[in-house]
Amino acid sequence: MDFLIGFTGKDYAIIAADANAARSIMVYSQQLDKIRELDSHKLLAVGGDAADCIQEPEYIQKNMTLYAMRNGVQLTTHAAANYIRGEKSYNLRRAMSQVDMLLVGYDEGVGPSLYFLDYLASMQKLDYASHGYGGFFCNSLLDTHWRADLTEEQGLELLERCFKEVQTRFMISMPNFTIKVVDKNGVRTVERKS
Repeated sequence: MDFLIGFTGKDYAIIAADANAARSIMVYSQQLDKIRELDSHKLLAVGGDAADCIQEPEYIQKNMTLYAMRNGVQLTTHAAANYIRGEKSYNLRRAMSQVDMLLVGYDEGVGPSLYFLDYLASMQKLDYASHGYGGFFCNSLLDTHWRADLTEEQGLELLERCFKEVQTRFMISMPNFTIKVVDKNGVRTVERKS
């Protein structure tokens, strides 16, 4: 029942996830951070099986760090997305994990970018995307209100509209969300105003 959402803006990429840690009909916590910092300019939001959502992103993060140490350069967001897709594809019929992902990053000369990756190893670069049931309610809002030149403030307002829609229409309670932004200055967490 995870909900991930992200989009690019004028000079930033923003990503958000619900904060529920649940299994079946039980909610264990409503303060879980489902967004992992891969490096100084990349964020990965994950949703799916609880164990896989810990193991797979850790493996990806550690191998990206190893690559940077060996080669003296970090992967670009595009390269990181292709690496993740390759690992998921390789493991698809071996030790399949059920993790859906949104990857956002900021690269000099390229700007912000967002990649949609699902548990079947498909990958697509998009302007906006969501995973989970919450996407059923938010995709129409993103279709209508997203623009390439959204300022960060406008982007946060659009996220709040999406959160309100999910909280109004979805039968599962999602009272808390984690929001993170990446831009030329790096990664940061944004506190909700409401």
